[in-house]
Formats: sequence, structure tokens, C-alpha cells
Amino acid sequence: MAKNSVLAIAISSFLDGPYEILAFAVFYLIFNVCEDLLTVSWSSWMRDLFFGARMGKTLSRRLAYGKIAAIPVFILQIWLFEMFDKSAFPFLFFLAFLSGIASVYFLKNIEDVKSRRMSEPRLIPPLKDSNFMKWTMLNSAFCFSMNASRTFFAVYVLEVLGYPLWLILLFAFVAHLSSIYSLRLAGTISDRFGNRPLIAISMFSFIISATLFILSHFEFSLYFLILAYILHGFYTSAPQIAFMNAVADMTRRKHSAPFYAIGNWMQDIFSALGSIFGGLVLSNFVFLGENAFLVLFAISILMSLLLFPWLSFYDEFGQPTRSAVLSLPELFLEDLNILYKGMSKKAISSLKRERREL
Repeated sequence: MAKNSVLAIAISSFLDGPYEILAFAVFYLIFNVCEDLLTVSWSSWMRDLFFGARMGKTLSRRLAYGKIAAIPVFILQIWLFEMFDKSAFPFLFFLAFLSGIASVYFLKNIEDVKSRRMSEPRLIPPLKDSNFMKWTMLNSAFCFSMNASRTFFAVYVLEVLGYPLWLILLFAFVAHLSSIYSLRLAGTISDRFGNRPLIAISMFSFIISATLFILSHFEFSLYFLILAYILHGFYTSAPQIAFMNAVADMTRRKHSAPFYAIGNWMQDIFSALGSIFGGLVLSNFVFLGENAFLVLFAISILMSLLLFPWLSFYDEFGQPTRSAVLSLPELFLEDLNILYKGMSKKAISSLKRERREL
């Protein structure tokens, strides 16, 4: 259903007239509703399949595989928009439709997780779980503050800083590559220290990123933007791992779907409200000109800072946030060591192959 909506969006992109935006809005709404249904089903399924002490690492690895598979598509996007500008949109929508339909083929060989007891199809139990509601409200509030600015980052770079569309896509590609590594880091933090430290580090990385966007208005904008989009890959990927892992800790097998449904619904609502709030701020501060964006980014930073005291209300068996922060250099060194060993093994294998050929 979601991919059929993408096909409809591709067809509606050829419309020209008063109903062009309306057709896009209707089909985009259908697409998002279907995607949310897919997200709830997938999240519950993953919780049943991979629940355990290393769930964060397993989930992050699975999501990273999907992002790695999307790298050729990102390169194709940059090339298409450089060649055809906005005319490339219909082609990309058609490509998304075809790849989505092809992915359905693989579902038939996957067995569902069996359980003796299924949860009742009700959304009331999650609302009665105080710890879940504290976590969900914190996560939703972060989505609000983050999307108030994040929605307009590309607009700011395009309209205020004057960078071309293909370079904005290149920045998005940098964020995409960053998110692949960030997922690995997020999974490790979640498993070793807990989900509360992970969401705290995510909020802090967003604050730094939004600050870099403000600094890019003055000088050295390209360097600040590259750093900002590297952090963008972390704070957009890590909260998903934290949320999925937190719900898995709170629920039993075949009982997590209502929790994921409520959590995703609230995140979507607050993300949309955050984007609307950002638009209202820009419209009300339009007299400031380009500085209206800087005011919006500063407001988002302030809202995110106010969320840190809320972390103490969420009850979780884990380590303090400072332990996770202090361990970040060690985690980076571990990854460098793994990379070095992998390269060394390849070099040794290459030398052995050359000797055999000689």
C-alpha cells in the first residue's frame, strides 16, 4: 500500500494546475499512514526475534545494512538532480515503487515468531504504564524540538547560504554515511550503558549541530555544515535504537505492538507539531530576514536543553550518562582497532596470494 502511494505521487508529479499540491498531499498522507503501520509491525517483529542483552547491536546492524544498500541510490539522486534538477523527482518515485514491490517477494520465506500467549488488541495498557509514558513523552518532546529546526535546515542552506541543490544532497549523503557508523555506536551504547545515556547523547549532538548551523551564517560555512551533517547522522538514527530497545525491555514477546503503536504515533504527532511550530516562528520573525532562521535554531537549542532534567524521571537499570560519555573515546579506539585488524588480515591474505602466484 505504501509503495502504491509512492506510484501515485510519481503520477501526480506530472499534474499541473490548482490540484497539483492537493493530490500530492493526499497521496503523501496515505504513504505515511501505511509506513507507520509497517513500522509498528516491523518493530514488534524485531523485538520478538532478537530480544536479549545485545538487542541494540543487532537492531543497529540490521538498520545499517539497509542504509548501506541505499548508498547507490544516494549517488544516483545526486547525479539525477545535477543533470535534470527538479525533473528527476518522478523518476525517483517510480524507482522507489519498483524496489518496494520487489522487496515483498522476500517476505514469503520468513516465518513469524510463535508464542503461547498473544496480547489483547488494545491501546490502553501502554497508557497505564507510567514509565513507558515518561519515556515516550521525553522522546516526543525531543522530536518536537529537533524537527522545529531540522525541517528547515535544507531550506536555510538552499535559500540563505545559497548552496545548489546537488550540494545539499551531498550533505545528506554525508549524514547518511555518518548514520551507518552512528547506528553501530548507538547499538553499543544502548547495550553497555542503557537507553537513557543514548538519548542524552543524541540530544547533546543535536544541540551542537544546531549551533554549527548558526555559526555557518558568519564564516567558514562549508566546514561548519560538514560537521553539522556528520552529527545529523547520529541524532536522527540513535533515538530509534533507544526507543525500540526501551520498549523491548518493558514488554514481553507478542505484547510490544501496542507500545510501539502509541510511541510512534506520539513521535509523529510531535514531529509534525514541531515542524508547524518552526514554520510559525519563521513567519512571525520574517521582519528579521535571514536572521529568522538563527532565532529558530536558538529556540530549538533552548528547548532541547530544558529536556535534560526530564531524563531523571525515566526509570532504567543502566549506567550513568557520564560513564557513556567518558567511554566514547574508548569505543572509537575499539572501532579503529577492529578496522586495523581487518585491513591487516586483508594485507596478509593479499601477500599470501601473491606468493602463491609467484
